[in-house]
Formats: sequence, C-alpha cells, structure tokens
Amino acid sequence: MDAIVIKKSELIEQIREDFKLWEEMSPDIDEGYFDEEDVQSYLNFLIERYHDEWVVIDDIQEGGDV
Repeated sequence: MDAIVIKKSELIEQIREDFKLWEEMSPDIDEGYFDEEDVQSYLNFLIERYHDEWVVIDDIQEGGDV
C-alpha cells in the first residue's frame, strides 16, 4: 500500500474548516468553541493515528503559523 503524502499546512486548514462546520451545524457547539490548541491536538492525533498510511510534509517554518 502506498502512503498518502499530505502537507501539514493543508491538513491544518482542513481541520480548521471542519471545526468551523461542526460549530455551524451543531446547535450544541458555540461559535469559537474550537481554538488553535484543539487544532494542534487533533492534528497530532491524526498524524499518530495514520502514521502507517500518511507521510506528512512539514511545510511550516519552526514557530510559524499557517
């Protein structure tokens, strides 16, 4: 099985978009509920979860933000 190559910046943007959709679609979640700490935590979870299937290219400068 070939690994899927994903840019870290694109993965972060997708997580942000997904969180925003969850906030908009769920009446139980307030706008702004998810913050950057949640984004980073979920990013780390996904990278660990799919470490055998994904190759994540870190295209973000050290200490930088997307």
